[in-house]
Amino acid sequence: MTEITADRLSTLLDAMPKGVRVLSLDCFDTIVWRKVAKPTDVFFALQDSALWQAHGITAPLRAKAEDAARRRKRLLVRSSEVTIEEIYRELLPSLSEPERAEWVSLELEAEKRHGFVFEPTLALIRAAHRRGLRVIVVSDTYFSHVQLRELLAALMGDEHRLIAQVHCSSECGGSKVNGMFKVVLQREKLKPAQVWHLGDNPKADLWAPQQLGMAGVHLRHHMPAVTAQLEQRERAALQLMPEIHRSAPMPSSFHAQLATRHGFMAGDVRDRIGYGTLGPVMHAFTTWVRDRVAALAADGTPVKAAFLLRDGHLPARAMQALTGEAWPLLRISRFTANAACLRARDDVVNLLAGMLSEKSMPALVRQLLLPPALAESILAECQTASRPDEAFARRVLREDTLRTIFEASAAFRARLWTHVQRATGVQRGDTLVFVDLGYSGTVQTRLREIFQDEYGVRLHGLYLIASRALPDQVDRNGLIGPDWADERLVVAMTAYIGLFEMMCTMAEPSTVDYTDDGAPVYGASGAKATQSAAVERMQDACLRFVHDVAAVPARCKPATDRLELARQVVADLGRLIYLPDAQETECLSAFEFDFNLGTDLMLATADLETGLEEFRREGFALMNRDFTQLRISYPMELRHMDISLAITLMSLQRYGYGVSTSDASLRRETVPALVANATDHSLGVVEAHATHDGFFSASLPMSSSFDMSLLLGHRYQWLQIESVSKVSMAESRETFPLEIGKDVLFDGVDAQPGGLLQCSPSAMLFLPACAPKDHGRFLVRVVYRPLVRVDATADHPPAEDAATRAEPLAA
Repeated sequence: MTEITADRLSTLLDAMPKGVRVLSLDCFDTIVWRKVAKPTDVFFALQDSALWQAHGITAPLRAKAEDAARRRKRLLVRSSEVTIEEIYRELLPSLSEPERAEWVSLELEAEKRHGFVFEPTLALIRAAHRRGLRVIVVSDTYFSHVQLRELLAALMGDEHRLIAQVHCSSECGGSKVNGMFKVVLQREKLKPAQVWHLGDNPKADLWAPQQLGMAGVHLRHHMPAVTAQLEQRERAALQLMPEIHRSAPMPSSFHAQLATRHGFMAGDVRDRIGYGTLGPVMHAFTTWVRDRVAALAADGTPVKAAFLLRDGHLPARAMQALTGEAWPLLRISRFTANAACLRARDDVVNLLAGMLSEKSMPALVRQLLLPPALAESILAECQTASRPDEAFARRVLREDTLRTIFEASAAFRARLWTHVQRATGVQRGDTLVFVDLGYSGTVQTRLREIFQDEYGVRLHGLYLIASRALPDQVDRNGLIGPDWADERLVVAMTAYIGLFEMMCTMAEPSTVDYTDDGAPVYGASGAKATQSAAVERMQDACLRFVHDVAAVPARCKPATDRLELARQVVADLGRLIYLPDAQETECLSAFEFDFNLGTDLMLATADLETGLEEFRREGFALMNRDFTQLRISYPMELRHMDISLAITLMSLQRYGYGVSTSDASLRRETVPALVANATDHSLGVVEAHATHDGFFSASLPMSSSFDMSLLLGHRYQWLQIESVSKVSMAESRETFPLEIGKDVLFDGVDAQPGGLLQCSPSAMLFLPACAPKDHGRFLVRVVYRPLVRVDATADHPPAEDAATRAEPLAA
């Protein structure tokens, strides 16, 4: 055996050859793991200490001092192994020995705070001891054996005595690959065949002992997909949280837990999504909610907490896995909250201000609880008005219509309250906590005054992500919230959150009403069966993670505070949203998102092929669409195309700036254009800007007075046409494909399959004069990819360069 994974460590001793007397173990990432991504992340936690701040020492300076000390040591004794005292001597030469000891002690304490014992290895140590094996530690480290023993004692308690001896490279004169094992064998008075070594570094812990005839076993932490996932979460974290690796370490509390389920993580991608991403997020969230609910009840106020469905479904299940108790569930949607809060004219005005448009009127008559006959009458009346939305508002705000709305809302409100009481048992004077994913707390905002005024119940909200609240909204908190996260981070995390919401929801339609006894009444829409099955499997894997972590002994899991938990969520969720891998993309791209506003609107998650086509035409502008045509995971499409595009989008959202299609690339092509009618003509140029995959987009204005020709043969011998379309100048989201051969004509070209055109010197795209109704309102967008330019070949000389004597043609 030369390699083993953590989930099989319990079988290691059964494979041990006869004659082995000693089990040798690496220390870091074998026995002791850290709750950060890299060992140097511990240094960032030290930056907050008064001692470091007083001397202006930073994490990079500490790392540079270690490199310098190793180089110096190599020059003097041909070994780069140094002690921690030598590192601090390099960092602060003027320190006295007692002062240097204080710095060393501070770093050792930081290692204790960030370290924890890996449970499978601890179980292995116990098993080895029961078999009568001597257990030793062989570690490449700048700590001395006394210091490393102190660390092990702090983390392992009395069980550190199961380790008979500790050997450190700083005291052996060389690393594992440079002679340390030979020194260890001499000190232990052992033959190579009597020692079996286990560690996580293939070269140091497998190759090096094998050179001496020892048996070495490599402890493989993760499969390649999980290793890549951990790397990508760090990339996402560095983009989303600038404090990481500036003033804070990169949190990674659960990479050890992922290692314990290596086989499970190596299976179906749905299990990996659930266990490796949803699990850490839900564990962090429910841990925080549990602690916050306890804090709210600390003053003796009766507190009842309930999870809002549908998005609160997975958090509720995770809370049960964490605490062993079932928590109340409330089926309150945005639709039902809106319907219950219409008590006065201002309530209706506020609802209209937030939702009214020509397209939303059919949904609004349902939201306002108008009887079907009255709703149909209002819609018919407004459709004939010059401004339907304004006519709708006037009609709704009539006194007779408002009375109808208020009466219906009062009855609806009573049914909703019956539902709440039935689910939670809440009584007058209690605090009722809504637990949900977030983000602005619409349901809580809609109902808080009603619950307080009419039922004497105070509402409080606990959300995974909470947007910045208004000054009077002190009744809500977020794990990712405004007390530490700026609003731009919240925007970046929620702009494409629908994908995550789908994984948290339950396979039932949205709630649209309640019976008189409080039972929910459901709408018609719901996720398709294949999606529901996939989500259920992800959720089961998530719950397995939460249960697994809850079962781990305290000393074998890291101690984490609220901010560390929150940063964990940003890293894991940010990675999934912006940097999903190929397997995740394949699994999730076919999902559909239920908009959940009392309508049947379903939005696609992603369309990889369509997204590529649209990006070639429009660049980042493809995301500026009517919400009914949106796809909810554009980052997934961009990551599929190119990681740089996904990271750019993440940056756009995180820092609140924009990039127009024309700004995205500095590459330009100029193509001569001819404008003509029966009596006049002139030459101009059209500038095409690069989009993606080598494609360029050129726009020509549509005119009812002139024909226009794009003189392609002056520039290209071969090109590929992606699309020709008519685009509204007022609303770029309105596009209409043009039929080649009917709406636009090609002349002087030899058309080949796949949109390929071989161009003669006179080749042109001809755009006839448009109808008067389109004049000044539309432009024609031509998206093409140059393949062979005229000036790139000797046997196809260019025509006179019209661009040198023509003015730009404004689109």
